[in-house]
Amino acid sequence: MEKPFVSILIPTYKRAHLLDYVLNGLTNQTYKNFEVLLVLKPSGDETEKTVDTYSNRLKIRLIAQKKGFVLDALNLGLKNAKGQIIIFLDDDAIPFPNLVQTHVESYSSPNIGGVAGDVLSATLEDTELGQFKSKPSDLVPALNRISFATKIGIKLWNKPLEGLEDYLFYVSKAGVASMNNKVAGVANQQLTKSLLGRGANMSVLSSAIGEFRFPNSWILGFTFEQFLGWHLWKKGYTAIFNHKIKVYHIRHGQTLSRNFKETKRETLLYIEQKLLFYRLYGVEPNLSLMHRVVWLIIDILVDVKRICVNKEVHRIARVRSTFYSEAIGFKWILHKTLHLSYSPLADLKKLHK
Repeated sequence: MEKPFVSILIPTYKRAHLLDYVLNGLTNQTYKNFEVLLVLKPSGDETEKTVDTYSNRLKIRLIAQKKGFVLDALNLGLKNAKGQIIIFLDDDAIPFPNLVQTHVESYSSPNIGGVAGDVLSATLEDTELGQFKSKPSDLVPALNRISFATKIGIKLWNKPLEGLEDYLFYVSKAGVASMNNKVAGVANQQLTKSLLGRGANMSVLSSAIGEFRFPNSWILGFTFEQFLGWHLWKKGYTAIFNHKIKVYHIRHGQTLSRNFKETKRETLLYIEQKLLFYRLYGVEPNLSLMHRVVWLIIDILVDVKRICVNKEVHRIARVRSTFYSEAIGFKWILHKTLHLSYSPLADLKKLHK
């Protein structure tokens, strides 16, 4: 049987020093029938030289991104990918040697349209990086028991959309990307159903996503994985989480959005988290305004309490983002297709004047 051809999609910006580790990890893969699709936003850090050193060891295609943000890079990659399976990999995520092999093997059924892999937090100083030893998951916590508050939360404001009750990562009726703690208790030992987890390590079947492209109303891309996973699910595909597919995600204090000031970035991140409800509004009939309102009230109360009692001043950005996201979402509802192209950056500048 012919082995599927795989495209590994990596958006990159100012990461020459880390990209070297990622590409080196790809040279050691047990599965060889793949291309590396690098979408590069030029930055003058000589990333091109780093890529060139691997041109004889990897099948690399370099695509220049002239404008836009991370999801614009992903759209470029999706447009140019030739693989039957497309693996999303961050430019600071070092793949284990069996990453491609295990992604491919996970598509054991024609109904599987997407696969989420595990992410292990690490630093470049960790001596075990070269040995690819297992570490605690940065994505799925090891849970011995589920708190009473969590159980109440699932019933009152964090209830999964109908059909996602047994999914590890899911979208709630309040339009929030969430994790099912009950499923998390077994997800580190067995395959589980799940919407896509984190862009540092996940894959999709190219025939399942078809001509799908991300709306350009994202800046940081927060919750884009669950949005894509939801798209696959609505088309009738199953997505799974496979704990055996692992990457080391390097902690280094930088993100693809590091050109934003920290306060602005934090506010924008929370806004994008809360805008998932409005991205799905009108196309997902099981969203619930009642669950949304209850979730918003609880979210604000928790933040206000932590500001007042624990003096967590950074929570102010969260409270501000709640009101801001609801205003943007209301705009989207009024203008129906605005969510496909609206960028909150202009309004965010007004917010910080």
